[in-house]
Amino acid sequence: MTLSVAQNSKAASKFLFGLVATFATLVPGGPIETRDFTDLGGMAFWGFNAFLIGLAILAICAGIGLRKENRTAMWCAIIAAWAYVFVVLLDLGAVFPTSPDPIPLALGLIEILDVMLAAYVIILAHRALGHL
Repeated sequence: MTLSVAQNSKAASKFLFGLVATFATLVPGGPIETRDFTDLGGMAFWGFNAFLIGLAILAICAGIGLRKENRTAMWCAIIAAWAYVFVVLLDLGAVFPTSPDPIPLALGLIEILDVMLAAYVIILAHRALGHL
């Protein structure tokens, strides 16, 4: 069964909003992200947080545009989803941000879920663009 542009776009929007929502639960110092990042330094810590906030804004705007079947929003959704994958891989690979504390189980599970959600967004947005 082949989905229409509208169906692919709207499904991508739902997955993208889900991705942003689950990623928002990972705020440092919250119930899930319990690692200590004091060794990171203020500039790196706040710079990374600013990047994540910008990424969330891009993803939310793309999600809204996807609801309207906007082609630019489809590309923005693909870029945002790949950026989320990149962030998760850096974290799970212990590249950045680094912490002396191990990754909590719940955090690791949510990050794996986020990679799956991002993959759906990428595939559905490409399908809405007519690439797949």
